[in-house]
Amino acid sequence: MSTPVLEVNNLKTYFFLGENVIPAVDSVGFSVNYGETLGIVGESGSGKSVTALSIMRLIPNPPGKIVGGQILFEGEDLLQKTEEEMRKIRGNKISMIFQEPMTSLNPVYTVGSQIAEAIILHQGLSKKDALKKSEQLLEMCKVSLPKKRLNQYPHELSGGMRQRVMIAMALACDPLLLIADEPTTALDVTVQAQILELMKDLQRKTGTAVLFITHDLGVINEIADKVVVMYCGRVVECGKKEDILKSPEHPYTKGLLNSIPVIDGPKKPLRPIRGVVPSPNEISHGCRFRSRCDYVMDKCEKEPPLMNIGDRLVRCWLVHNFEK
Repeated sequence: MSTPVLEVNNLKTYFFLGENVIPAVDSVGFSVNYGETLGIVGESGSGKSVTALSIMRLIPNPPGKIVGGQILFEGEDLLQKTEEEMRKIRGNKISMIFQEPMTSLNPVYTVGSQIAEAIILHQGLSKKDALKKSEQLLEMCKVSLPKKRLNQYPHELSGGMRQRVMIAMALACDPLLLIADEPTTALDVTVQAQILELMKDLQRKTGTAVLFITHDLGVINEIADKVVVMYCGRVVECGKKEDILKSPEHPYTKGLLNSIPVIDGPKKPLRPIRGVVPSPNEISHGCRFRSRCDYVMDKCEKEPPLMNIGDRLVRCWLVHNFEK
């Protein structure tokens, strides 16, 4: 199907800290189709995780608040749903894999009881049947000795095993959308590769749409169909994975790619992006990347719009001037 399962329009999530208003997510928009993987990439502080939490309506209030926009899931605006209605959607139609499984899993409950909880709540199965389905989910997620793992606690499992448990929990109710917030960051590279391959395999079997959040463009290359590049609460570039990775247009996207070490092929020095991501409340006007950009010009004192350049969206005066 080509219709989007999720469509985010002009989303604004601000944090109110005393007299300061911090626009952590500022006018962000994108869509995810059924069975598709959209990768959101950017440095820490770009607004990726806040975007994910906004979709789940899990922004702590206070100090955070979604102040504008739409989050259309199956055509219905999640921002208009009551908390009771959202509880029926979370973990059921929309699931989320959080960054660190050790802090996301409850240390005092067994793995089996934590997976079964959502199944009992949303699907109305008995505890016995829910545990049986939990075992099947662990087996599907390639967890060794799944029946034994049901009675174990999170601290008894390795990092990769805990991440597989988190994936099993997220898939327990056959969600239409899976949000994965940097699910491989804390894992070594071999386990990371296994988890990515597992997620791709499960997506092929279930047809679940995936919103994959990461700071690693190597991971994006492995798993995404489309890419959204975020910087300081804004979308700066958006398009097909092949176009973004092979011919980036925005200076920030180019900087991210130039920061990746090359293993095979001609050796070249790394070119890290100078400076750090500014806090959103430190920016009053202009392009948010201008303090770190090698191509900054006078026009950057005014923020460029997000415009169509060919088959992608780019927010940069340099590209717009070239097109003209």
